[in-house]
Order: sequence, then C-alpha cells, then structure tokens
Amino acid sequence: MSEPTTTDWRCVHVEGHACTIWQRGCHEQGNYLRVYVPDAAARAEQPLRAVLYLHGFALCMPSFYESHLLALAAEGYIVFFPDFQCSDYPSPAPGDPVPTWQEVPKAGPWTSKALRVAVRPQGAAGPEALGDLRRVVLSLLLIELILVVIGWFRRTYARNLSHLLWTVARSLTSSPKDWLAQALALVEAGWDDLARQPAYAHWRQAQPMVYGFGHSLGGLLSLSLPWALRHDPSARFRPRVIVVADPAAASEMGIPRFAIALLRLFGAPFTADPLRIRQTGPQLCQPMAILHGADDDLVPPAQWVGPIDGGGTNFSAIASQTKAIYFSCSDPHASPPLCAFHNQAVTCTRFYDDALFEFFGGVKHGANAYNTAYIWPGALALFGEQVQPQDLLGALPERPFAITTGEPPPPDAAGCRTDGAPPPGAGGSRPRDPSR
Repeated sequence: MSEPTTTDWRCVHVEGHACTIWQRGCHEQGNYLRVYVPDAAARAEQPLRAVLYLHGFALCMPSFYESHLLALAAEGYIVFFPDFQCSDYPSPAPGDPVPTWQEVPKAGPWTSKALRVAVRPQGAAGPEALGDLRRVVLSLLLIELILVVIGWFRRTYARNLSHLLWTVARSLTSSPKDWLAQALALVEAGWDDLARQPAYAHWRQAQPMVYGFGHSLGGLLSLSLPWALRHDPSARFRPRVIVVADPAAASEMGIPRFAIALLRLFGAPFTADPLRIRQTGPQLCQPMAILHGADDDLVPPAQWVGPIDGGGTNFSAIASQTKAIYFSCSDPHASPPLCAFHNQAVTCTRFYDDALFEFFGGVKHGANAYNTAYIWPGALALFGEQVQPQDLLGALPERPFAITTGEPPPPDAAGCRTDGAPPPGAGGSRPRDPSR
C-alpha cells in the first residue's frame, strides 16, 4: 500500500448536505479513503460523532452508497468510507462525475487481464506474495472459462461479472482479516491527518463517538470490529453501536459458488483464511442490529437464524445481550414493486449494467423505501442511542412494507407477517444467484 501524505487531500463542499467531502489515495494503490465531514464538525464545542462505513464485496466506490453517506453527514456524522480491497475502480475527485464500467479502459483478453494483475501486486512482491498472486490469477482464468460458457446464455451478465472479479483480483491475495485491518489503518491515519487541517485542529485531543455500519461482506467486517480491536482497549474507532444491512455470516458468502470453489482449490488467501461470525461474534458485546431482507438470495436469512454445525445459529454466536435481527419483506403490489433483496442498503448500481445486479443482489437506480423507511432511519435511531435494538420497530412508524423480527417467513410463504398484518403477497422480481 502506498502511503498518502497530508497534502494529498482533495475536497469539495456540498451545500445541500452542509458537509465537505475529503478524499485521498486511489483504489489501485489500496489507500483510497473518502470522508464526509459535516460543517458542524469544524466547531470545537460540537461533540464529534463518526461512522465507519464498510462496503460490500467489490462495491468499493462510494457511488454505490452515496445517497446514504450524504444523508449521514447531513445528520452530523463524520463518515469514513475506506476501500479495504485493492481494486481497479476509477478514483474521480469529489464532485466529478463517476464513469460507468463501459467508459473505463479495459485490459482486453484474459492474458492481458492476468498480466495487468501480475505486474501490480498489492504490497511487497516477495516469493510468498508472488505465489499468492499466481494462485489467484490461475483461479480467475478458470473462472473466466466458466463465464464464457455462461455468456452463451447471458452475455451481458457474464461480461459484467468478469469485469467485477478482475477489478478486485489483486485484493484476493489478502485475507478478509487483512482487509479489516486495512480499513482500520486507513481511517485512523485519515483522522490524524484531517486533524492537521486548521478547521479540524480540535480533533487532535478529541475522542469521537464511533458507530459501525456495513453492508454484505462489509457488514461482517463491521460486526468483527470488536474482535479486530480486542487487543487495543484504547482504539479510537471502537464502535459503540453496530448496525449492518444484509451481512454475510462468513466471508465466502454472497459470491458465486463456482468462483469460491476454484479460489479455494488453488489456495487463494481470500478463501484460505476466511472470516466467520462464529469466530468473531463472541467478542461483540455492543448493542447491534441486523437489518436483513426476507428475499435475500445471496445471503439467505437461514444463514443467520438457521441451525449450524455444532448447534445454535450464527446469530446466537454474537455475545451481545442487546441485539436484534429484522427481516423486511417484499411487496409486489406496491408501485413500484418492492423486493427485499440483498442490495437494500445500496443506492445506485449504475456503474455496471443492470444484467449483473439482476443476479448479484438486486438493481438500484436510487434510494427506495428500503433505504428511506428501514435502513437509514433504523441506523439513525440506534446511533442516537435512545432506542435499544430490540425496540427498533417502534422507532420506524412509517413502514410501507412488513417487517418481522427474529425469524423470517418460511421460503414458500406468501410474504412476511408482523403485528397480525396479512401477508403482502408473493411474486415480484427477485435477484438470483447463478451459482445455485
């Protein structure tokens, strides 16, 4: 990872949300960090509240979540968005338009893609690192062959998925545990360096109230923050409350199974040293809530509340005594229809074609009811520390869809039921995982 300096920051003020967006580093060098700083954080008398926001697998650009990031800043939170995966995404300056993947220069054939990854390894390129790189490249070349076959039937999907996997290829030479450490290192350095800005000089002696938020794989990483910080009781970014949306219970979840199988076959570090809530959950004692979707096909609800080997559930592996899990429900009769899929927390998937996200968590062309009536107000209520996770439904008075607690509806049910309400109906467009 290349170390940025304090003068590398680029920034733009966003009048409509009363915040300044600070950015430094780039995705390709593995040191990208964007920080949304509310105007109020420049006042020394203002309490400092920060959110560590961790993205889903390969959703490394803030544009996937931008509406939520700005909404949190408008509420007075300093929002840190690190790219913990070394990736080939573009790094436009704050305020500049984000290109689509079609507008990003392509590496060309498989051999060119493999060479491009191999000549720019992440970190030190010693014998062990180069061996890890070879294992990842060989895995991805075989995955590419499978995608060629899939492309006979779903050409656009296969092309998009190929681009997504090669975009984060170099990060697969590290384990998810390394990604979590990288996220923490980026935000710690970012806080210290922003505190050298004259407007934020009072940050140097301040201890912010920190909250964790994450989606998908980033949700697992957020839930694992107490585990990662277990040997550092004075850590600045130890979260007081953690809220996650559709989190994975293990780092292998949410990725096509054939890809995981090949990465595991070649011993890629991403699969050789996985992160699992059964390992990290016993360290999580803070208040926490999981805001899941009943129709999540990438991380099905049963992964959290269904029985696991050795007894119990993944949710029961979390030690916190103030915890809750919720399942939002689909409503195909709404206008437009609502589907409680994996990408509820995402606000825009336009970087890729819709053909990819129809099979990879769900298409989003802007914030919808799951953002504005579930994920966003749920996180704000819990970050405000006036509501316990078990009482969250009472803080969500306007719910245009049903939400159930504890247990999702059975897979063949017509919908969710809560408070005696009738099922909202079956059907609607559901994302599918092509590996299943």
